[in-house]
Amino acid sequence: MSRFSFQFLTPLILVALMLVDGHITQALSNTNITVTSSLFLIFLTYSILQHSYQYMVLIAFVIGMLYDSYYIGVYGIASLLFPLIVLFVYNIRQTVFQNRLTRIFTIIIIVTAFEFFSAAIMLLFQLATFNFGNYIIYEMAPSLVLNVCLAIILQFPLEKFYGVTKWERTLQPYKKM
Repeated sequence: MSRFSFQFLTPLILVALMLVDGHITQALSNTNITVTSSLFLIFLTYSILQHSYQYMVLIAFVIGMLYDSYYIGVYGIASLLFPLIVLFVYNIRQTVFQNRLTRIFTIIIIVTAFEFFSAAIMLLFQLATFNFGNYIIYEMAPSLVLNVCLAIILQFPLEKFYGVTKWERTLQPYKKM
């Protein structure tokens, strides 16, 4: 698929995955354990290969606003964290896309960071009250296990779809602002 096609396809895929994540989360969660799917973050990591960082930051911000209005109800949490995740991955992309193990570890870091920082922001601004220890045990840990399994299962199809096999040619050149 051409880079031009990816430019229009990427936002549609990411928004669809954001909605699918909500359905997976609802289906896998019960009253004791909440399992949060992060297919969106997994695909966002790979999408950085096809676009400039300005485009991906803009897409991440817009989808973050949608995420905030659809799931959280307060603007600013995901619309801040998603662009920061894009900038983080974009700056370390040479290392991330060297081998499969670093991609798995990057997914672990991204999912953990998003879950932790979104919870910390909610606690900081008193948008939610919960025990952070219970949050880690009953929400973050099961979510991390699910997302690592999803990342491992989807790794080969994503490599094929985003052309990671020849990673030197697929990376966008880095341009300073």
